[in-house]
Amino acid sequence: MAAFKFRLQSVLELREQTERESAARLAEAEAAADEARVAQRTLESIQQNGAAAIRDAHGTTTIGEMRSIGYVLEQLDHHIADAQTRVAAADDVVAQARTDLTSALQARRVLSRLRDRHLENWRTEDNAQEMKQMDEFALARFARQAKLDDRGATR
Repeated sequence: MAAFKFRLQSVLELREQTERESAARLAEAEAAADEARVAQRTLESIQQNGAAAIRDAHGTTTIGEMRSIGYVLEQLDHHIADAQTRVAAADDVVAQARTDLTSALQARRVLSRLRDRHLENWRTEDNAQEMKQMDEFALARFARQAKLDDRGATR
């Protein structure tokens, strides 16, 4: 019989490609967000260590040294705020990539289910056609045998 052909196969393949690309973008976005979080935690750790150093050195350092350390900590505060902004932006990218992947997955699933239904219908029709051909063959053979039997009986 003829091979099954799904008319929307090229669309299904495009949807599968879109799904793979969305999954790759999500993985990249999650990696970038993880890197941003690590950078933020590193800066916060440096800030905490600096604050502890100021507390420890409070009685033994000069005012100029304390101002310098205070300035460095203030700059760290700005860097931490920037890092928090980058983390939030990276999380937004991750959320958008996850939404895109979900949409691509749903679109592909719809076409996959449609293809499966078409395949099942095609199999049913193909089996019915095959059965019909086998029945016709059997009837023709039976008729031929009956004709031969009739000829043999009349002699």
